[in-house]
Amino acid sequence: MFLEEREQAIVARLQQFGKVTVEGLAELLGVSAPTVRGDLARLEGRGLLRRTHGGAISETRLAYEPSYAERSILNHEAKQAIARHASQLVKEGQTVLLDAGTTCFEIARLLSHHTRLTVVTNSISSAHVLAPSCGIDVVVIGGNLQLAREATLGPLACAFLGSIRCDVAFIAVNGVHEQAGYTVADFEAAALKNAMLNSSNTKVIVADASKVGKIAFASIGKLSVADLLICDEALSIDQRDTLTGAGVEVLTSDRTGPFN
Repeated sequence: MFLEEREQAIVARLQQFGKVTVEGLAELLGVSAPTVRGDLARLEGRGLLRRTHGGAISETRLAYEPSYAERSILNHEAKQAIARHASQLVKEGQTVLLDAGTTCFEIARLLSHHTRLTVVTNSISSAHVLAPSCGIDVVVIGGNLQLAREATLGPLACAFLGSIRCDVAFIAVNGVHEQAGYTVADFEAAALKNAMLNSSNTKVIVADASKVGKIAFASIGKLSVADLLICDEALSIDQRDTLTGAGVEVLTSDRTGPFN
């Protein structure tokens, strides 16, 4: 079993039972006890567990990824507020890289009013809402279609992104943490979002306040990998101070004002 597969299995076990033992994991994963201890040490270093004598316990409630339908109704007003702020950063004539996810879908809805724009996206939902707009060229990133996410991912998607350059990227995450940085549900999503960061001049993370302080399984990078984090007004002053102290510029959007 590969390292990434072992780590995923360990985290899944922790989410299910709250604790694991070295002996039990060695038997489950078919590896030696020293190998398991090394895996636990790496995961502890990322803030995903706390090692104990003979095993480990869950250090924090890991952020998970609900279905697209569930996410579309969670914190909807906050996502609309973030989208309003994000869309104001886009200028006519630019090439915009738009991640999948429900917050980015709200951005797509607002961008549909532009008259001269190129939008590159792996989101089937965003491509669908932008396609009727005469002034927008929509480029859909190819790859493995994941219906649960309504998005394309995988090696083909990452390879495509390596051949383009965009003015600004809007990227969604599952967790924002001062030590763990930006994290997402799995390595496949992390790989694609890293490729998006590398393909854009301006890198913007969009995340509502419920994601702040959370840690998901796979890391994208430290907070400093992005130029800007856009959050909603539910972000506390202490949370904002912690994030800015970690080196990220934070913009917050209120939930008032028209949304079309």
